[in-house]
Amino acid sequence: MNILHISDIHFRREYEASEEGYKGMLATMQSPLIPLGECLQHLQQQTTLDLVIISGDLTEDGEAEDYRYLKHWLQEALGETEMIVTLGNHDIKENFWTGWLGETPSSKPYNQVVTFPEFTVVSFDNSSYGYADGIVDEQQFQWLEETLEERKDQPIVLVTHHHLLPQQSNMSKWPGTERLLALLEPYDIRCILNGHTHHFFVDEIHGIPYFTVASMSFVGEDVGEGLVRFEERHGYNLYCVEQGRVVRQTSENFISGHVLKTLDMRQ
Repeated sequence: MNILHISDIHFRREYEASEEGYKGMLATMQSPLIPLGECLQHLQQQTTLDLVIISGDLTEDGEAEDYRYLKHWLQEALGETEMIVTLGNHDIKENFWTGWLGETPSSKPYNQVVTFPEFTVVSFDNSSYGYADGIVDEQQFQWLEETLEERKDQPIVLVTHHHLLPQQSNMSKWPGTERLLALLEPYDIRCILNGHTHHFFVDEIHGIPYFTVASMSFVGEDVGEGLVRFEERHGYNLYCVEQGRVVRQTSENFISGHVLKTLDMRQ
């Protein structure tokens, strides 16, 4: 089974017109659907995609119509290929529930559980709009524990948005990491997938393969003294899963060299 993992699309039909700060950086960026479309076209010419996982920040503070547009665009590009998503700190839950799901606006987390013949994907929403590092309540942890216990005899692929290892980024790891890892310990977790940092990273956590995928929009590079250089850059991970295990992982990371802005993040 071939699984495409992408993240941090930060899509908007139109970005706010601005020349200053973070919004000014976004205003100079090309639509992330351009590199995403190129990646999908290339992959579909080379291999069969059986599943696409998107680990958060589908939009950049998007409206309901942004989610509606993005979902339709992805369905047109992917055809019958199934998608599993989680949400990131730039995703507004009320707009996601309306635009992506076509349901009543809601602030509740969005979790997915999808079972395949050899494993189950559990998409765990560990994000909260307006909290860059992510936050969940007690009910979310209880949901995850109950979900894993119901599937205690099944291999699990866990998907979140926020990263769990401090050494992979200058951004703080998710504050619920220790409790999450303790909760996962009794179960057959085959890998953990996430995004958020916008940088590719591979490691293990307690023997569990751990993959952070690059963004599909931009990256921020720390250049010292509080300055961050933002560049257009994108990438994806491709996993080959056999008998519930990742037996091959490949990454493509595309560096355009296009600098968007250098910002003083201390301001």
